[in-house]
Amino acid sequence: MILARLLLLVPALLPLCSAQATWEPGQINTTMCYWTSPRAAVVRDTLYLDGGQLWWEAGLNNGQYDVPRDDHNPLGLVYLLNFSTPFKVSDNMSNIFTNISKVSNGQAANNIAPTYLDGAMLANDYGWYTYGGLETRTAAYSGQDKDAAWTYQIYESGPPKDFQSGFLNIKLPTNLTRYVAYGGAVSIPSENLGYYFAGLRSSNFSAIDDNKDQKKPYYNADTPSSTLISVNMADANNPKWANDTLPSAVPGRASPEIAWVPVSEQGALIAIGGVIDPSYASLTFSNNASANDESARISPSFMTTVSVYDVANKVWYEQETSGDPPGALNQGCSVVASAEDMSSHNIYWYGGYNGIHPDQTFSDDVYVLSIPSFIWTRVYAGSSTHGRAGHRCAKPYPDQMIIVGGYSSLTGEVPSCVEHGLIQIFNLSNPSFLDSYDPAVWSNYTVPTAVQKSIGGSGTGSATQTRPSGGFSNSSMEALFGTSYNTSKITHWYPYSKANTASPTSRPTLLPSAVAKKSGTPSYLAPVLGVVLGLFFLTLLILAFILFRRRRWLGFGSRTATHSESGTANEANRRTWNWIRGTSTHPPPNEAKAPTVTTDESELPVNSEPETVSEMASVPLYEMDASSPMPELHGTPQSRGAHPNMGFVPLNHTTRSYTNASRPSIAHSPSSASQASSVSGTSEPRLSPTSPASPGRADSVTINDTATRKRVTSDLSSVAESDRSHFRQISNTSVSIDEDYGVTPPEVGTPGQRSDIISPLTPPQDAIDGPDYLTAHGTHVPPATAPDTRRRSNFAEKLDE
Repeated sequence: MILARLLLLVPALLPLCSAQATWEPGQINTTMCYWTSPRAAVVRDTLYLDGGQLWWEAGLNNGQYDVPRDDHNPLGLVYLLNFSTPFKVSDNMSNIFTNISKVSNGQAANNIAPTYLDGAMLANDYGWYTYGGLETRTAAYSGQDKDAAWTYQIYESGPPKDFQSGFLNIKLPTNLTRYVAYGGAVSIPSENLGYYFAGLRSSNFSAIDDNKDQKKPYYNADTPSSTLISVNMADANNPKWANDTLPSAVPGRASPEIAWVPVSEQGALIAIGGVIDPSYASLTFSNNASANDESARISPSFMTTVSVYDVANKVWYEQETSGDPPGALNQGCSVVASAEDMSSHNIYWYGGYNGIHPDQTFSDDVYVLSIPSFIWTRVYAGSSTHGRAGHRCAKPYPDQMIIVGGYSSLTGEVPSCVEHGLIQIFNLSNPSFLDSYDPAVWSNYTVPTAVQKSIGGSGTGSATQTRPSGGFSNSSMEALFGTSYNTSKITHWYPYSKANTASPTSRPTLLPSAVAKKSGTPSYLAPVLGVVLGLFFLTLLILAFILFRRRRWLGFGSRTATHSESGTANEANRRTWNWIRGTSTHPPPNEAKAPTVTTDESELPVNSEPETVSEMASVPLYEMDASSPMPELHGTPQSRGAHPNMGFVPLNHTTRSYTNASRPSIAHSPSSASQASSVSGTSEPRLSPTSPASPGRADSVTINDTATRKRVTSDLSSVAESDRSHFRQISNTSVSIDEDYGVTPPEVGTPGQRSDIISPLTPPQDAIDGPDYLTAHGTHVPPATAPDTRRRSNFAEKLDE
């Protein structure tokens, strides 16, 4: 068995069964008119009905009813009648049934779960399986596979497991197809077994369907099937299907009833009724005279001689009946009621027709075949207008039979609804039809008086006729019916708690729940569109909010990264470049590079300069040779205003001497971001530019000259080489100096003769240590001839650092 699980979501049960899929303009309510050959089974407290042809009668706003219409069940609905629901037979049954869909989310069934006419629904106490029937399809969709079937798992069975009720699409075994219809179905919950007996198939065993408009014989089920299909449902996830061929003594037939009676080890099946060559099997819905004659001759024998099947031993018997058998009947329904002492088992047959003349009166009689006496008794004689065929029966209580569906005889061109409502209630103990069903009103079964007269005994049993009047046709049958069945295996689910529902006294006005057939907008379209569009716009708003927040975050992160990573460095570069240019508004060019210069460590006496200084015209830029002394320009008012801590002394071509120079303290404040060193200081008074041809610079001495002032010693000189490597990004020239220049500098050499400059990295040997190189203060050292200790600086600095 190949089990392809396709778990479908089962929608919630609807409180009202206004499930007609198509509504007419002006329609205000709907009524179930008649229902031809649905598949049905009872699981515990509920009767399930699937498929068939359900015809609806539309109530219009002008007070009239439209012609009954079959909507072909496009939503794939399965209808449920719970035995706890009270009702009257005059009620609108649309208000009594509930339904579930075989297709998720209420979508169209199409060929996923198409409607089948007839076929079997085989059940136990945990779920049900479908088999066979005529597929209703159109040219728009291809038919289902030959091995397609359905199961509905309702309750968990077997060992505990992760379980969820729902529909499953299953596959039949390779030796079995679904191409059988109009057979007899029976379920045996106590044995977890289900059977489908006989029926019709196509002449070449090919596909069959309900679309007779194609006029193709090979799609038509018109040949008797000689098969007994069975399924063992003990393992819900692995049902065991079997396809057994009937013996030649057991003829195939259309629309019989097969009943299970609790005898012997696993019970016995009794096949009764059915016909050959029914009118509905023809493409024209009618047979020729010879076919009708053949059916009239053979079909009644299916009531006078019944087929018996020993379930445990899988043996068939043919047994003659006696009493008052009905004539040829098919498309009726049956239930079994056993006497309290199990001395008799009475099979009730209701309705049907002879299979030949659908335009003649249908049966409304009730017959009882008593087992094991095999005596027929008619217990109820009905009316000529109340009869029906193609209906289904169920037994909610021991003494009651519920009849659902069916159709009336085709006496006119327009089909008419079944008389007195779609559902009928029949009392088995006191054979009669009831006006209502109440789950609180019931009793144990008693054998009807008419049956007691036939088989003896009383209402509770004690039948005296326990074998056929002519004896059993096979001696093994005596043992079969003489052995009691273990009734402890039978679970009774009654009584049922009465549901708290108000039974309407008249046909309610039911709002349409699906699309209008000719015009109008589906009632469900507005809420569905509202929900879908609402979710769509809500999703857009959420996405927009997320994108907006992400954009702000990215922008904040970009600005933060700019300030944190390069802001300090850019600021330092801008200050240096503005100082060189003498302005605070122009950014430094990226291609500029600070020259590597040499300095002299010898001390140089300087003279103070007048308070008033001369500003250079414009702000020219000077690019010096690599070997020339480092030109340092005095900050302009703009730069000093922007950066008052920079006290650099610019050089001028005019020879000047410095006097009365003050020397404030100097402090280092390196930038943590750019790793460039900037030293703040205050210089008062301001110093005028000094010419390169002047006797000396304010912060350096000439070569071989004698120092006449205090030397400045840097703390950097005592830093180890490994530590100084961390200062490679610190400019030696970006240090401001204000010094006391109290000594007039000596005359310099001939103009144009350049003197070497000693690097300031290492202080003179005779200098007195100070806090750092530039602010070192020491005792005045006597003038001496300075040795030539020039060093070339290893530092190279870009202006953007």
